[in-house]
Amino acid sequence: HHLAPDPTIDTTCPGCLSAPPLLALLGSIPCLLCSSVFTINEREHAAAMYCGKYVGSVQSPGLHCLPGCCLQLRKLSTATRTMSMKGLKVVDSRGNPVLVSAVVTFEPTSAKKARIDVLNPWPHSAWVPSTWLGREDEYDIGSTMMTSNHQSSSFLQLQAEAVLKQVTSQFPYEAPPGEPSLQTEGVHISSQLIFKLQSRVYLTGARILSFDLVDLSYAPEIAQAMLVRQQAAARVDARTLLVNAAVDMTASAVTNLEEKLNRDGRHEPLPDSVRDRICTNLLTVVCSNEAVTPMINVGSKE
Repeated sequence: HHLAPDPTIDTTCPGCLSAPPLLALLGSIPCLLCSSVFTINEREHAAAMYCGKYVGSVQSPGLHCLPGCCLQLRKLSTATRTMSMKGLKVVDSRGNPVLVSAVVTFEPTSAKKARIDVLNPWPHSAWVPSTWLGREDEYDIGSTMMTSNHQSSSFLQLQAEAVLKQVTSQFPYEAPPGEPSLQTEGVHISSQLIFKLQSRVYLTGARILSFDLVDLSYAPEIAQAMLVRQQAAARVDARTLLVNAAVDMTASAVTNLEEKLNRDGRHEPLPDSVRDRICTNLLTVVCSNEAVTPMINVGSKE
């Protein structure tokens, strides 16, 4: 969804910024007589309303003036900000409960959408009307004036949680090598999260810059069982690797021994009993978890 910009109104005081000091003072007199002079800072927008009707947004930083009667300004900081979600319980594609933590980075772009169209668009952004008949330039960023209703979950937070649950449920927590999982598909999952969340929160005017998973873990109720399973799988994989390597080493040793005997003039193959004993001893030594003490059979005639 395209984030259309707000309609703007030109309220810059004529000559106040570029004229010489004396002319700037004279040029500012009409603005002062309007009794509603205000400033817009960098990375700040303001939605202007007259008698409850939206007339446009002020977006350029500087000194501005508007007729003061029935004017209400609803300011919005457009600075980039983040929102964190910690320990959100989701269910992966195999039905396992997983705890996921994520961070959303976004940029507000519209004072009208955030201050008029949507109530409490993101955390600590609920606009609080002033007691000065709307004449103050105000916006709330975590103000203590917020009531209990304003402290409830924001629009962006609820939508982000829904998108996070929807996307993560399509992947298992872990998977064999070569298969997608929550642990390996971070970039792909992040792109899906950004696309789906942006389509839901364009009403607030927020531009989603990133949506990243920062922590993954099994839920406490299955964490111990999954840890035992992971340890068992790791032991099986380690044993499989060790046995395969031992077989390759034994076969190579026997082949090299026979080639050495052939070079020394002995062209007879090793007896099967000797070959079996060599293979057994080598496999025992390589696959053993403990140090092996060699035993020499002095009574054999082979």
